[in-house]
This record gives sequence, structure tokens and C-alpha cells, in this order.
Amino acid sequence: MKNVYLILCFVFSMTIGLFSQNVLSEDFIFDPVDSLENSGSWYRSGINSKYNIKIVSPGLEYANYVGSARGNCSLISNSGEGDIVYRNFSSPIATGEVYMSFLFRVDSLPTTVTQGYGIAFNPNTGGTNLNTALHIKRLSDKTFDFGVRKLSYIDFSNSTYDIHKTYLVVLKYSIVAGVNNDSSSLYVFANGVPGVEPNKPLAVTIEGNDYTGQGSVYLNNNYAQSGLTGCDIKIDGIRVGNSWATSVLAVLTSVSSGESASKLRIENYPNPFQYNTKIKYQIPTKGFVQLHIYNSAGIHCAELINEVKEGGDHQIVWNASDFPAGIYSCKLQFNGQEIHNKLLLIK
Repeated sequence: MKNVYLILCFVFSMTIGLFSQNVLSEDFIFDPVDSLENSGSWYRSGINSKYNIKIVSPGLEYANYVGSARGNCSLISNSGEGDIVYRNFSSPIATGEVYMSFLFRVDSLPTTVTQGYGIAFNPNTGGTNLNTALHIKRLSDKTFDFGVRKLSYIDFSNSTYDIHKTYLVVLKYSIVAGVNNDSSSLYVFANGVPGVEPNKPLAVTIEGNDYTGQGSVYLNNNYAQSGLTGCDIKIDGIRVGNSWATSVLAVLTSVSSGESASKLRIENYPNPFQYNTKIKYQIPTKGFVQLHIYNSAGIHCAELINEVKEGGDHQIVWNASDFPAGIYSCKLQFNGQEIHNKLLLIK
């Protein structure tokens, strides 16, 4: 009987794993560029405007969130009627729930701003039926409110949020049996990453038509709206999945496009060394690289690299003439993976 129970538990856990999926992860690991269009898997929808969604440095940071500080970020400047761009999921989600978590920051709220949206789902049926959109409403030159729109009605939270602060935002679309009763929900966090979905969303609405599922994410730079004119918004660390675990708590399972951490390489020469050592490293593809030095007590000593690099072999010289003799660790981080190398400094 015990063996049967163990087998059933194993089958259940495998079934949960099979149907739990992350369908999009985007950390904007691109060089700063004037237009997000055609970067990675992002494409333009609508007119070709001079007001582009840009990639700027650095990326947004939020403690303990998997999409924090892994690349650069998107900038939606809302300077005029601009871009609307999209990225498709690896596979549509047509049952249950669709979750999208991301980092969000507002950097300017001039008097030209009333309210509008910058990110939304688009259904798996195609077309342009933007829904479950994140809206913001200006309260003052330094504060705003968050809201969510399924299709027409916007449910605002009646809370106050600050510019120049990074928030963790979660949009959720729930597919419910019946007619026009699917719901769009909103969660916003100022600190911390909840391990489970809160019992009550910050805002929720069922107003509008239902959809058979969701298939893509859209970013809107004041396209077909004017309420955000002059409002600077940054979005980063987008994760889409069919559960809280596969979006908000998504884990890094690969380096980039399935590359494994075994393809990272790091070494230094000479080692031991007295003053300077040449650190050579290899990364499998283009991505965000961080190279840091720590002493034997684990105290951070130096930042050597913190930028996007092309795939292949690279090298950099560390001048350690101002550091005491001892054992040091060089940590190479690439797209969420890391490897270490020991360095021996002698005097």
C-alpha cells in the first residue's frame, strides 16, 4: 500500500510539473538602443512612429526578485504618439490563469499626464485586443495610483505610489466558465516577494468580453492614447506563466537560449601573482556580465565588469597592488548563472 501511495505522489508531482510552465522571460539583455523593435523577439505593431520604446541602462532592481538587475530595461517616454511593440509567448495559455510579473518605475509625472497604460496582455486569437492592462493615474507631480483594465472599465486601487521607486507588479487573467466573467486582477508590492499569491488582489474587474486565452505581451508608448504624454516609465524583468510559481517565483533554469553553465569559463594568469593578473573568461552568447572580486572573508573588494558583452572570449586585468596578500575569489555572473575562480595574491 505504501508503494502505491509513493507512486501516486510521484505521478501527481510529475503532472504538476508538466502543466506548470513559464512562457516568457524578458530581462532586456540588449545593449542600450534607440528602439526595442527587432531586439530579441520584440516586433512593432501599428504605425512606425519616431517616438520609440528604448533600451536604457541600468536595469531595475528589486530585492529577491528573479528578474532584478539582470540586464538593462525598457524606457517608455510617452513623448508623443509612439511605438506599440509585442512579444509572443513560447506557447499560448488557454486554461486556468495567466500571470505576468514585472518591475515598474515611474520617473516623471508632468501636468500633461492624466491616466493611461503601458503594458498589457493580448489574446491568443491574435488581432489587437489589449486587455488586463496596467493603468496609472496621476495624483500629483510625485505620486500616482495603479489600476487594472480588462477591456473598458478601470479598477484603481485608491492607494498612493511614489515616482522614482521600483515596484513589483503582477497582472493576472483568470479564465472562468460562463460568459463575460473572466477576471483581470492586479497586485503591487513595494518590498518583498510573497511566496504565495495573496488572498485578495489590490484591484480586480470582470467588465468586458472574455478571451479564449492569452498569447503575447504588449508595451505601449502612448500609442492611440494621450493621457500619459510626458510620463517616463521603465519596465523590466517580465515573467509570464500559468501560476504564481512560474511567474513571480520563476527560477533561472538556463543561461540563455538553453545554454548551460558548463559553457562558462574563467581563469587567470599568472596565479599566484604579485601586482596584476589577467582574468580570461568565456560566455556562450551575448548577455549581461558581472565580474566581482571577494576576499577570503567574503567581503566585496572590486567590481571589474557590469555590462552587456558579446558571446565568446574576453579578458580584463585586475590591478591588486593596493590589496593585501591573501586568497581572493573572482565571481563571474552571466544571465543568472555564476562560476568562481581562486586567485592567490602574494607580496
